[in-house]
Amino acid sequence: MTTGARSADALFQAGLNCLSRRAWTQAAQAFAQTLAAQPKHMPALLTAGQLALQMGDAALAVSLLTRLIKLAPRHTDALNARGAAQLALREPALALLNFEKVAELQPRADFAHANRGLALLAMHRPADALAAFDQALALRPDNAQSHGNRGNALSRLHRWDEAIAAFEAALALQPDLHLARWNIGMTQLRLGQWHSGWQHSEARLDLFAAQGWQAPSAAPRWATGMPLAGRRLLVHSEQGLGDTLQFGRFVPLLQAMGAQVVFEVQAPLQGLISAALPNTEVVARGQPLPPHDLQCPLMSLPLALCTDASGLPPPLAVQPDAARLNHWQTRLGPRDRPRVGVVWSGNPQQSDDIHRSIPLTTLLPALHPGIEWISLQQEVRPWDEAAMRSGHLQQEQQLRHFGSELQSFDDTAALCAHMDLVVSVCTSVAHLAGSMGKPLWLLAAHTADWRWLTEREDSPWYPGARIFRQAQAGDWSGVLHRVSAALDGMR
Repeated sequence: MTTGARSADALFQAGLNCLSRRAWTQAAQAFAQTLAAQPKHMPALLTAGQLALQMGDAALAVSLLTRLIKLAPRHTDALNARGAAQLALREPALALLNFEKVAELQPRADFAHANRGLALLAMHRPADALAAFDQALALRPDNAQSHGNRGNALSRLHRWDEAIAAFEAALALQPDLHLARWNIGMTQLRLGQWHSGWQHSEARLDLFAAQGWQAPSAAPRWATGMPLAGRRLLVHSEQGLGDTLQFGRFVPLLQAMGAQVVFEVQAPLQGLISAALPNTEVVARGQPLPPHDLQCPLMSLPLALCTDASGLPPPLAVQPDAARLNHWQTRLGPRDRPRVGVVWSGNPQQSDDIHRSIPLTTLLPALHPGIEWISLQQEVRPWDEAAMRSGHLQQEQQLRHFGSELQSFDDTAALCAHMDLVVSVCTSVAHLAGSMGKPLWLLAAHTADWRWLTEREDSPWYPGARIFRQAQAGDWSGVLHRVSAALDGMR
């Protein structure tokens, strides 16, 4: 063995020692030094790639693992890890090629078929994904994760009762599989089974805690039956901006029960929610909390209040401030046709974004020239920005995009206020429009988020909403055709 090889092996061992101490950054540095000393050190390429994926750098993981696969094309661990990294990069077709190669090399490896199923789900092929999960379970029937993933495939096929049974099978094998219990809750809520759905959805807090989340307060948790008169109750937001807008409607009910509410919200919403709830102390997340007696997560309020569809309070009455309204009225200029705000994509990091967002080039045929189209998105993905610049938009379509001029969510609200209609995928702007009382046309994936229920065009959450649902997973053409036909009446 050469001196360089001995040095590389020593550096690699140092990296493994760091891994055993969970010193991830030091381990990554040691593996990088290993590869600098010996670029074809295969154990270092594999371990560094796996660690890069674990640390959230999927692109680096793909690069390292590709180098290893070029040296060893049948290296199943490298193929499997590269597939996982490509899934993280939202490249499911590439991921599937890796998982299929692993299945070919190790046909009795249940994880290869389970991973094939994950890629197929991301490719809008739930029936094929179900077959892959069934194959994985035939090889290893006691794998709780595969039962849970099978439930996800059945949900995509709208086989709701079978999906719940699959999630229950996962829990029977692994009672602390909080995601499976949460999925039961989401399925029940989607079906209108609100009481049991709210109960099961409490599992999200166990899931978040396992990922390091802590409630912002150690005060006792408020629950059904506990008196609120004269008590200060901290209600803390926990997920996205849209969730906070949607569930903020429950705060006045608490005040009617005698509570003095402290409402902790995401900083971008502080101004809007303070104006909508003038008798509430609204605190931005991360700011010092005022004294309080009790606390409750925002999305646990429906459970504590025993809420069902018949007892939903109206949405928060969100209105932007006058100065911003005037600014955007001036910025938009005179109106000579109907104005429609449009949102075609959400946060790309959201777990279901691959199903809910629409490429701009897919949306373009629905942009009628008789309408002034206004983008309500602050950020646009690179390929959509390229579409805007490349001439895909006809001059008469007039999609106006203000981008960085939308400096805050308050600006988005003020711009939204000038719209005659908002057409949006499932994002926070959809909840904003609904809370502002704007007509909302929601573009919903085939298996829409639980809050939009199933097989209906209206929403109990927002009276002005109309839901356009995909007939087939991944196919927006039918949705956009129906939207286009409905828009004919506006021109």
